[in-house]
Amino acid sequence: MQYLKLDHIIHYIHHLENFKFPGHLFTLNQGGQHERLGTYNRLAYLENAYLELLDVYKPETLQKIVKTDEGRVSFPSKIVQDHYSQGMKTLALSTTNINQLKEELEGKGIDVIGPVDMHRENIKGDKTAWKLLYIADPDYRVKPPFFIQWEEREQKRDEKLQALRQNEFTIKSIDLHSTERRHTVNKWRHWFDMEVVSEDNKVTILKLNNNDVLFKISDGPNSGYKSVTIKDSKTTSPYTLIIRGLSYKFEAD
Repeated sequence: MQYLKLDHIIHYIHHLENFKFPGHLFTLNQGGQHERLGTYNRLAYLENAYLELLDVYKPETLQKIVKTDEGRVSFPSKIVQDHYSQGMKTLALSTTNINQLKEELEGKGIDVIGPVDMHRENIKGDKTAWKLLYIADPDYRVKPPFFIQWEEREQKRDEKLQALRQNEFTIKSIDLHSTERRHTVNKWRHWFDMEVVSEDNKVTILKLNNNDVLFKISDGPNSGYKSVTIKDSKTTSPYTLIIRGLSYKFEAD
């Protein structure tokens, strides 16, 4: 499978317009509105990915779209499925050729939906465009990551975002629980060509080829994303912040 890397995570937060990270730890940049989904976001750019904080401004629009084939697998659908509980809902893996990726996945017998053309518009009217591809397998225990290809070339996009990135913060790992860990591990390895870094009787650690972010899948009574571990080059000791249903664990670099 072609090169994939972590692009961003999605953290659903109520009343996002009034939210700030404790101590203004992360700078929240203006995102925009996803008109077809009834959602809007704020973005915190870190060294190797970004955090998308998401909220719903038109719940009736989101409720309608999640009843469609595309909507039930769309990135905000887990908000409705979780009855609007706050927390991390899913994550995106970036690709540079989403059409080729679709062919590769279908060649492995994986059902997909997309590519779907998307855009968001900020208060100045500036639009950002991208394409999304979703895995349509109905048998997952944890909402799987989806795929994204930005309209801008990667180098140009990176140059534009460089001034916004807080490079002292690097996402190291993402922790999730599954009521059927072996099932989830097998699916993720098949879908994303992930390799097993280590495994014991409680935890399996996976990673993508050519990407250092680890995915720690643990046995748990409830399936879902639980925490994000971030290296902080400006601290001398670890600390943890539990914010709106998601644990942010920081390690000294």
